[in-house]
Amino acid sequence: MLQLFFCIVILMLNLGVYWLLGKAACIKCRLHPVLAEVVCIGFFAYFALFQIVAEIMIFTKQKLHVLGYVWLALLIVVLAVCAWIVKKGRVPQTAVYSPSVRPSRATRMLLALMAAAIVCECVTAVLLQRNIGWDFAYYIGNMTTSVATDTMYLYDGNSGLIRETMELRYALSSFYMNTAWMSQITGISALLLQKYVMGVLCVLLANAVVYSFAMEVFQRDRKKSSVLVSLTILLTLFWDVYDTSGQFLMLRGYEAKAYCANVVLPMAFYLLYRIWKKDYDLRNWAELFLISCASVAISMSSLVIVPVMTAIMLLAHMVVEKRRDMGFIRKAIYCLLPNVCYMLVYFCYEMEWLVVEV
Repeated sequence: MLQLFFCIVILMLNLGVYWLLGKAACIKCRLHPVLAEVVCIGFFAYFALFQIVAEIMIFTKQKLHVLGYVWLALLIVVLAVCAWIVKKGRVPQTAVYSPSVRPSRATRMLLALMAAAIVCECVTAVLLQRNIGWDFAYYIGNMTTSVATDTMYLYDGNSGLIRETMELRYALSSFYMNTAWMSQITGISALLLQKYVMGVLCVLLANAVVYSFAMEVFQRDRKKSSVLVSLTILLTLFWDVYDTSGQFLMLRGYEAKAYCANVVLPMAFYLLYRIWKKDYDLRNWAELFLISCASVAISMSSLVIVPVMTAIMLLAHMVVEKRRDMGFIRKAIYCLLPNVCYMLVYFCYEMEWLVVEV
């Protein structure tokens, strides 16, 4: 029970870190999104930064504790800078959204119902996380073995035996090593952290993306947005169809592919929708670039899906809106570039041109 209590504390700390990172980024970029989107931006910013540090450590075969201490020290510095930015930042009076405006009683009731629905979805997701399949057993094996041996991706997650070469299919993403370093530093089981902290976090972020998208579509109408989120939760809970994003969210929300299906892809689509409406706004492009940078760090399933979806949407926009200017094309290429670089590295690995010996 004590470890479960600490899991709740770590979940709250994670949300606080994401909010602070997102808030600082929004102030510097003059963005005024809703709170839910601020947390989402911070989540992607966290993994975009963590990926840089983690991949350097992984490819140079450093110890896990080195990653943990280096990242923790860097994170403290980054958060201190973010706190200074937030403290000094001032929201312009012309901001589109003013959270100081007290919502009506009906709005407060609908928001409360939405919050209750989200809590129910989190509890249901935790209770349904009983089926640990081969995939998750392998991922947990990678994390627990990394903690036990103080290494990263040098041992096989199933057998526990040391590998001959590093498997880049998993090592190119730092998602699970984020849980591993937290487990090593806190002493809490990686299994508990992954299933309960990351599982619940996936549910919260998925609903945050839906709420942000709804607020954009309904022009900041919190009533309609809260109703849409509640309906989405009902569909997820009662539409029991296998291999849908909702099933991944409820049964396997602790896996990276669940984050891809329920957080990364919806967030990317949301930003592509905003770009379709306002392709001249550089802030939308900057957010999309951030999502691209963090997508592979969060899930290797994003490797191809995110750039393909982005390319299709942007090409459709060019055809429909008859856009042919190089500025639009150049921004599109920048947003595709992170995933293309990862694909090139993975292609070299598959062709055995890039082999990292253990």
